[in-house]
Order: sequence, then C-alpha cells, then structure tokens
Amino acid sequence: MYIYPEVTREPLLHVCLTEPLRLGQAEIVRQTERGILVYDRPGKLLILSARDLSAAEALLDGVERRYPADFFLLCDEALAPAIARFGLPHTMRCRQAAYLKKERPPADPRLIIEVPGEAAFARILTAYAMDSPAELERRRSAGELFFARTTDGEDVGFAGLHAEGCFGLLEVFPEQRGRGYGAALEAHILRFCLDAGRIPYCQVEAENEVSLNLQRKLGLEISDRIMLMTWNEWT
Repeated sequence: MYIYPEVTREPLLHVCLTEPLRLGQAEIVRQTERGILVYDRPGKLLILSARDLSAAEALLDGVERRYPADFFLLCDEALAPAIARFGLPHTMRCRQAAYLKKERPPADPRLIIEVPGEAAFARILTAYAMDSPAELERRRSAGELFFARTTDGEDVGFAGLHAEGCFGLLEVFPEQRGRGYGAALEAHILRFCLDAGRIPYCQVEAENEVSLNLQRKLGLEISDRIMLMTWNEWT
C-alpha cells in the first residue's frame, strides 16, 4: 500500500496518516518512493511526509486546485519551505505521541466524565479557543468531547478528539490543577479510543515539557522528529 518506505520504517512518526487511512476517513493524494501526501477529510487536513524539499514540492504541485490548502501537518519541520507559498499565518512545532499498548489505563474514581450538557458546554466555549464553537459542537454531537466533574459536583475540565481523530482539547480549570486530573482526563480519552478500535495519538507542542511528561507518564511513545503544524484560521 505504501510506496514511500519511511511510512513503515517509522510507524510512530506516521501514525497521523496511517490511522486516518486505516479508518477510511483519509485518502492518499500522491505518493512516490520519496514521499507521501494524505488528505484527511473530516479535519480538512493535508499531511505531508517527504525525504527532502524537492520531493515535498513535487507532491504539493497543484494540490490547492483539488483540496483546501489551509491546514497542514508536516512530519518534518524541515519541509516548511515547501508550503511557504500558501502563506499560512499560524504554526506550531510539535512531536507525535501515540499509545501503542493494548491495556486500558484505569479510571479515576474521583471523577465523573461524560459528554457535556449545555451548561458544561458553555464553560468549554469560554475556556478553549483552538477550535471554533461550531467545530466543538460537532465534536460534542459525535460523542467525542467529554467534561469532568468530581463526585462532589465540582467542575474539573474537559478533553476530546479533534476532527482528524487525534486527541487533544485537554484543559483542567485553574482551580483544579495539581491534583492529577489532567492524567485522568487523558486516560479517559485513551480508553475511549481503545474501546473504539483506534490507536490513540496526538501532537504535543515541542516545548511543552509538562504535556510531554504527561504523555510519558501515561505510557505513550514520543517521536524524536520535530513536526510542524500550520494553519489559517479555525472554522
């Protein structure tokens, strides 16, 4: 299936494209022995991996005539000059993390975690700006957005999946931090993905040592390669 051999040589780095393809929500736009370009339909995301800049530029030739070219994930930040012509204003250097184990992490008995109702959803909207309200509503309607409260009824935070299937949206409210609730929320997402037959994965900001350490604590593997996410505006 994969002509570009690095996909199978570096499975952790490329889980962001192999998993959407496996789930049938993405398509291979182009691939050669020097690179691969994948389009994730729900996320409207182009995912690019290539051996060098010339291979990346060849894969991207004319892509904007067929696909929205305002959200990219590059498997190597060195490929950034290949998408400079798209003029995307936002970038984030990141690393890929994936949970490749079979065992489900345990639930935290202190928390009740469920799809948010209206009041909880309103609080999410005030706390999270990386996705639009419309996209957050789509995630809630799909049952892929979760809100946590303590068993005493105190709001704790939220977590969920992005449209392309990676997990994120993780936020613990300031008054609840330092109690291990971030790990509990992410463990819930890991269980949710595993129960659905999915490989849980995410991209973590490269400089965010707190989040990287959380991934390690929960048993995720983290890629050595620095990736680059670049986008226009969330819609």
